[in-house]
Amino acid sequence: MRYEFWAGSYGTKEEETIARFSLDTETGQMEKICGCSGAENPSWICLNWRKTVLYSVEELSPQGRILAFGVGEQGLEPLASLSTGGADPCHICLDEGERYLLAANYTSGSLAVFGLDGEGIPVRETDFIRHSGRGRNPVRQEGPHVHFSCVAGERAYVVDLGTDLVSVYGLEGETGRLLETGEALRLPSGAGPRHLAFHPHIPGLLYVACELDSSVALFREKDGAYLPEGRVSALPEGFAGENTAAAIRLRRDRLFVSNRGHDSIAAFSMGEDGGLRLCQTIPTGGRTPRDFAFMGEYMAVANQGSDEITVLRMDPETGKLERTGISAPMSRPTCICPVPPQ
Repeated sequence: MRYEFWAGSYGTKEEETIARFSLDTETGQMEKICGCSGAENPSWICLNWRKTVLYSVEELSPQGRILAFGVGEQGLEPLASLSTGGADPCHICLDEGERYLLAANYTSGSLAVFGLDGEGIPVRETDFIRHSGRGRNPVRQEGPHVHFSCVAGERAYVVDLGTDLVSVYGLEGETGRLLETGEALRLPSGAGPRHLAFHPHIPGLLYVACELDSSVALFREKDGAYLPEGRVSALPEGFAGENTAAAIRLRRDRLFVSNRGHDSIAAFSMGEDGGLRLCQTIPTGGRTPRDFAFMGEYMAVANQGSDEITVLRMDPETGKLERTGISAPMSRPTCICPVPPQ
């Protein structure tokens, strides 16, 4: 099989901060197809479903930006650039109908919503919210830090590392406005929620990757409220070094989280009720694995601290990860965005 993916990284506009790679699993070769300049610190990127537009943040302060590029055979063509209204946007996502793009401003603790035209190009801001509050950690939680958002149906879930909250908003389809619901998932003090993922088959069940305490928290919806059902550490017993958890992904009956410091991928088995059990931690072969993504049985990992993308493989029978020895250089990679197969 041959897979392709885009990767974003930290760097200046003059550097090739967004690149497209191919992975040939038969030959074990991974190579860069093209590198694109013009985006500064595109630490998070995503594609529309037609694979015609690639969206990126520019993680800048005091004002960050979102960029939209047309995807062509020779690379990327700039289409739009809009301010996010806040500092250091670190994540973007599309709603399910691809009518809106949400951008999380980490440092200023805010979220911007943009309306897209018929070609998927962002044309206007439809809403903007700013969180308030702080957490227990005086260095990392001195104020709100919106790190991630996602849309499920008519609800937008907004993860705030600084306040230990996942706020739930309504997303109005006709206007792109965010509506207060009063719903929130409350994480333990100092947990520092970063990203979340929904169980693929059990409605109302979701998992939150907590950066500051390197754990995964499970929540289940009951009578219109999300109730906590425990947490599991993403680190092996006895590890005493510094670590921050980062990305979270689900694949079949497994949940995976990246560890920065331990420099590993933690693999959890998911029981029939959605409960988690840590069953493996495997080194990524690089340092500071910030993001990763699956393509078939293969996982590409963005190792920001060692300037490389490495590849792991999941055994389809056991679900365990194994090293492949496949890697490719990239300066400070931060995000992996697979290209869906035809």
